[in-house]
Amino acid sequence: MDTDTEALQPSRAAHPTYPIRLARPDEIDVVLGLIDHAAEWLRKKKTTTQWAEPWPSPEGREKRVYEALANGETWLLFDRGRAIGTVSIKTMGHEELWTAKEREVEAVYLHRLVVHRDYAGLGLGAELIDWAGREGASQQRNAALIRIDVWTDNNALHDYYRGLGFRYVATRRTKDRTPSGALFERPLTTARPGRPQRIIEEGADL
Repeated sequence: MDTDTEALQPSRAAHPTYPIRLARPDEIDVVLGLIDHAAEWLRKKKTTTQWAEPWPSPEGREKRVYEALANGETWLLFDRGRAIGTVSIKTMGHEELWTAKEREVEAVYLHRLVVHRDYAGLGLGAELIDWAGREGASQQRNAALIRIDVWTDNNALHDYYRGLGFRYVATRRTKDRTPSGALFERPLTTARPGRPQRIIEEGADL
């Protein structure tokens, strides 16, 4: 068997765990690589402009991703040392996307949530959302909601979030015409009984 191919397959352990930790600024290429892999799949399989080109430019995208890394907002998910997912967590919403009244409610805001396509169908995306919600809530005692802005024309992704209990809020535009203007939210208390907790923060007591 091709050992390189085998190494890329998801763990077949009966009860796999996936460590997660804060990403370092020098891991920007790892984060961008996960995004670019997802972008390639979207171009081939979905009818959406999401990530068809780096937005607003390669330099602009790299700047946003680096700032999130430098601010300690971006996490990397691993399987046996291989980075397989990422998510960025903020405690404040974009002022042009979320209204002042909406931002009065403390919330966890998720950005650039990606799970490698090799791990599709395992429920890791949903679990990563749950984990990120808990992590964001640990930073603000009164957080009540998980919020996410979704690529405006990616209707399949809209349906995915609805299936996870998110409510569509609105589609809004910003001065820089962000293509990610479809807004969704759900209560932090939303839970799905029986879902295993396979994502473990690196260094956490088990």
